[in-house]
Amino acid sequence: MADAHIFYGNYIDKPDSNSPADVIEEYNWRELMIKTAKNGDLLLGNSFFNDLKKNKTIYLAHTTFNLKDILNHGTLYASGGCLVGSIYCVPLTKDSNGLRLHNLGRYIMDVEALNSIKNDKERLDTIIFEIKLPDNSRNNLIGIDYLRLGEIHFSIYKELEYLLSSKERYNLYELVVNRARRSVDFLSTCHNYYFHKEGIDYLSFLNLFIKTIDNLPILGYIYFEVIAEYLMLYQDNKLSQLYRNIGEFYNATYKNLMFGVNSSMSDNFKLSSYKPTFKEIISYLKKNKIFNNLNEEHLLKYIVDRLIFLSNARLFNLNDTPINWCKMKWDFESLTEKAEPLVGHIIHRELRTFGRYPDFYFYFDQNKALQVWNYWNHMDIVTPFNGIIPKGEVGINPAFPDLKYKVYNSKILYKNNLCYLEPIKELSIKLVPKLVDLKFTFMRNKQNHDNYKNK
Repeated sequence: MADAHIFYGNYIDKPDSNSPADVIEEYNWRELMIKTAKNGDLLLGNSFFNDLKKNKTIYLAHTTFNLKDILNHGTLYASGGCLVGSIYCVPLTKDSNGLRLHNLGRYIMDVEALNSIKNDKERLDTIIFEIKLPDNSRNNLIGIDYLRLGEIHFSIYKELEYLLSSKERYNLYELVVNRARRSVDFLSTCHNYYFHKEGIDYLSFLNLFIKTIDNLPILGYIYFEVIAEYLMLYQDNKLSQLYRNIGEFYNATYKNLMFGVNSSMSDNFKLSSYKPTFKEIISYLKKNKIFNNLNEEHLLKYIVDRLIFLSNARLFNLNDTPINWCKMKWDFESLTEKAEPLVGHIIHRELRTFGRYPDFYFYFDQNKALQVWNYWNHMDIVTPFNGIIPKGEVGINPAFPDLKYKVYNSKILYKNNLCYLEPIKELSIKLVPKLVDLKFTFMRNKQNHDNYKNK
């Protein structure tokens, strides 16, 4: 589980020259982001990290339309997703005007959560967590990268595969192998570019990548993260500068692009459906004046180079000998030997709809949550966060021993074009180390983002 986490305390420590090539290239990417990206300093100097370093008490916000049920039962369960098994929150930063809501939280509250409400009987509430950080947890800048979970997905499946019959296992193995075999053009090209780094036809590769997402849905997640990363790091519009000045990456740009270009995602939030063309991305960025001076060549090169690196580093079993995909023995064992993380990611998605396995899927995610809770407790992690980039997705570890916290309902205030939450009344809510069914999380519900304007 440690390999799925990013340690921002030594984020730019230079690796030894004898380190694996992907570790050295990871460092080079980090150095590039911090030194050349307009907002790169926020990778280490953001408001959330500053609070973890300096404060004994931190504040987080959680938006829900189930507060009435939560209060009736007195419990709040964790959810899966990119934070694996935590209470999904965003930071609140205490300043002279009160508790300032992170811009990601404002987007969730004003757009994603609001538009998930199905009828007039549902009410949207945002609650405040006041958390006392144990001394061992302060300055604990450790985030989780869900793109690194492929091997863990595979190992959990192997533990639980007895739930399937031999025929079902055979059918699943065939399905996994067929998905990879139909993607051999991408796999071979991507791997060749990673090792040789020459002769890259950037636009052709991006089109091939997008075309392959239907066969390998994890590529949609990688694509989304790369686009979001670039926009957060390099955008220079007025709103991004406003939030940069208070220590926050601005999130609405990549969110609006996602829903604006992929209208189908408004009905069901699935990153496996995320596949805007480069032309669509450029058109959106120009129309909405995201950059004062958009460098299309730089954007394309960054996207493709990053996709090549992440696809290889997160999906393949990398070593000094390149994989010869054209001579692959196309069976489950051989594919696993070359690309176990990729196999794990494919299985993780397929099991949601495969035969009888959706009935057991809860145990798959619960097993993963148990593993991550064990690791977080071992490492004194109270507030895990999305470690791909610290963009405001923060969780609460519900299994942390003797966690001291208070919960409040809130009143929303607006001051100087920023959003604040004012605690009103303490609530009797207990955090429980158990996963909620995905159908109760608003990101899985139908959404309508058509008429949103930046705020």
